Amino acid sequence: LRVRHPAPPCVLRRSFAATSETEGDTGAVETREYKLLDPNYPDELSDPVKRVLSLSNASTSEQTIAQAKTVGHAFRLHDADCGSTRVQVARLTVEINALKRHLEKHKKDRHSARSYSLKISRRKSLLTYLKRVDPNEYLVVMSALNLPLPRIKGKRAQQG
Repeated sequence: LRVRHPAPPCVLRRSFAATSETEGDTGAVETREYKLLDPNYPDELSDPVKRVLSLSNASTSEQTIAQAKTVGHAFRLHDADCGSTRVQVARLTVEINALKRHLEKHKKDRHSARSYSLKISRRKSLLTYLKRVDPNEYLVVMSALNLPLPRIKGKRAQQG
């Protein structure tokens, strides 16, 4: 026999809801959400509490994660889309921009510099794939993210 234990309380930064299972007479599953994470709840908070809980007080990494999620939601094709090529490119672009700002301050941080170059390489390969599969979508994503279009190399570029 397995004994089901209730889920541990979640950390506010990591989870949106804590779920605990109660096996009573009805056998129903009870879910409770923290009020601070409920989108309707912050309207009831006072201004000082809103300022304390504001994203501007979060660490840089938390701000980057929140911005990447927001951009990912903006680029998705449907509600369940979380890993399409365009979403991955958008999230990588946010992370690349954050690493770029970090490396401007910390020039000798080789670990972050390597992460930066790996992310650039990953984004480049995703964009190459997107260009091959759907060129119109490629142009839309490039313009939406304000990424420069690559220059044409070879004889065609010299003639035109």
